[in-house]
Amino acid sequence: HSAIEAAHGETHLECVSLKNLQTGEVEKKPAGALLIFIGARPYTSWTGDHIFKNERGFILTGRDVQKKEEFKKQWKRTREPFLLETSSPGIFAAGDVRAGAMNRVASAVGEGAMAIKFVHEYLGEV
Repeated sequence: HSAIEAAHGETHLECVSLKNLQTGEVEKKPAGALLIFIGARPYTSWTGDHIFKNERGFILTGRDVQKKEEFKKQWKRTREPFLLETSSPGIFAAGDVRAGAMNRVASAVGEGAMAIKFVHEYLGEV
């Protein structure tokens, strides 16, 4: 497990400094390109155990929520979860944080718009 500490080069990228997150050691490695992938690591631990996540920490929604053993104990609605609804009724996840997301900006925007529709449906129930 490593993290980029610095990028080096005069007119173009020549190398990167990588920090070993376990030992703290930093070493330079030659590099001709650097790709940034936003959303590669979900920061979802703050959501607690009542929001089901997969083994990588991405939030489960819709049908995927129902595959968890704990689902029937926690889900108190007579209906199935909406497409972007989490294991907690009325809480929705969209974009890179959601398991199975396309990890593209346009997809995240579309999911956000869909989530609004589902929020309105949920509010119509309560």
